[in-house]
Amino acid sequence: MSLPTSFAAGVALHKQLGGSDVYQQLFALGETSYSRQVLARELKALTIVPTAMPAIALETAIVQETVPTPPAALVPTHTASPLLLPLREQLKACRDERSLLHAQLSAPRLSQKDRGKMALRICLLTDQVVQLLSAEAHVLTHGRLPGPLALADVEEAGELRRRLDNLISLRAKVRRRPERAAELPGLEADIHLIREKLTPVPRV
Repeated sequence: MSLPTSFAAGVALHKQLGGSDVYQQLFALGETSYSRQVLARELKALTIVPTAMPAIALETAIVQETVPTPPAALVPTHTASPLLLPLREQLKACRDERSLLHAQLSAPRLSQKDRGKMALRICLLTDQVVQLLSAEAHVLTHGRLPGPLALADVEEAGELRRRLDNLISLRAKVRRRPERAAELPGLEADIHLIREKLTPVPRV
């Protein structure tokens, strides 16, 4: 199974910077929260970048973006969503900074330590770009940012019942904790809202 693009880019950079073969074996097992932490730590520690390596090699290793493609059944219909503008502004800022760093990587008097720091920053920016592209695709398809749907927008009965069960259980726990009493009004309001949503509307 191939590694996710942003993680794979970091692994490729780690290898090109002369990283440990032991860690390369760890990274080959796949992406986990632990392996990402180790990769970030090792990239920060690597300060020697082979001077003979062309800048284009770094660019090829790091700058790989996968634009999420919605399933055929999910045609983007929210092209005018106001959520798109800030996402695209962030995307442009990340790409602009990354392009600037790429141009600086080939500077003849750049120290090896600074070159390593720039390479790490490029890798992190690429990760951000991939996340922003994914968020953009989600907004285009669903009209909202990724993440749990706000309670007020949930209409599916099964999901409402699941949330109701969780809220009732949480309310019971909060009632036993006086220091959390301030949470009760919000819980009661959510429970009331869900019960209203689940109550059949009488036909006239």
